[in-house]
Amino acid sequence: MTHNADMSLRTRLVAASILLSLSAAGCESQPTATAGNGTAPSGTVTSATAMKAPGCPIPRAPTAVTTADPGTHAYDRDVWQTLLYHHDKIRREVKRLPNGLAAVTESDDPAIATLIKDHTLAMKDRMESGARVRTWDPVFRELFDRHAKVKLEVVLTEKGVSIVETTDDPETLRLLKSHSAGVTDMVREGGRASQRETPFVND
Repeated sequence: MTHNADMSLRTRLVAASILLSLSAAGCESQPTATAGNGTAPSGTVTSATAMKAPGCPIPRAPTAVTTADPGTHAYDRDVWQTLLYHHDKIRREVKRLPNGLAAVTESDDPAIATLIKDHTLAMKDRMESGARVRTWDPVFRELFDRHAKVKLEVVLTEKGVSIVETTDDPETLRLLKSHSAGVTDMVREGGRASQRETPFVND
């Protein structure tokens, strides 16, 4: 990335940090709405996509963060870069399971909590379809190649997400552990950690 491009990104992220809190709307603050036939309206999260009350609107990034269309690589990239920029506002706890991991990622900042939810649901969709991100990173690339072997459950919490990732495949389990450790590093260090390849975990 050139110096000018880097400054442009920093300028956008600083602007986003100022405007984000004015634009964020947490899932829990939204009323439950239904269509005339009693079903959840279009554009909502139901228990089929995330374990949350039906009618809970999908958390979306405000235009202060991105003007790209949700579901696109550009949108997901902008949300992720903003989370990296605000990594010091994020906390993450991980518990290893015999066949996977359980993790809680949250923020006391409602705007950042919204982006955590948005990002997690987007990555759940990508994992289920095998739509890769970070294709230059061997851990991410190999994990997405094994997406059919991963079971991913997402619960939206008041301040973020609780997820459970499991698999019956030993090599996929190793990749899940490696990916989780890499994400924890990114939460702790921000952009610096995101610029290096994710280390493989062998234990």
